[in-house]
Amino acid sequence: MKTKILEYASKFSYLYINVNHISKMSTKTKPPNSFWAVAIFSLVWNILELYFSSFEFDFLEKNSTVEEFRSIQSIPIWYAVVFLAALFSEFLGSLMLLMRKKIATLFFAISLITLLLIEFYWLFYFDVKNISVVISIIIPIVVITIAGFLYLYSKKATKNGWLS
Repeated sequence: MKTKILEYASKFSYLYINVNHISKMSTKTKPPNSFWAVAIFSLVWNILELYFSSFEFDFLEKNSTVEEFRSIQSIPIWYAVVFLAALFSEFLGSLMLLMRKKIATLFFAISLITLLLIEFYWLFYFDVKNISVVISIIIPIVVITIAGFLYLYSKKATKNGWLS
């Protein structure tokens, strides 16, 4: 009888160790403070991007010639749809990053692809170099760089177990 109790106890302790090991594997790793700094920066950046994008059309109207503005007004509808997809996918990626969800990487990937498409279309289709160096060169480079960084950082966060 005593042998059977010890036998069951050893099986139970083995089961307990395995269950405990599995539960430790499934828990999230606590991210460092730099993760929270990047997540908050990402959210603030995207709020600013949404805010300033709403004024971009008015700025271009005031600071471009009539011909340039007419060509800007002739932007195809797909451009506007892709532009909105880029803005809101990056915003959703920022929210998911703050919530520590893996889907943030997908949203940042969509944003990066769509931003590359619209920024290169903007740079090569329109002759905006006459309007402003900031609008024509610096802003697209900064936007693409930040989108690329957020995508790569979210991939790293997923790999490190900070996102679930």
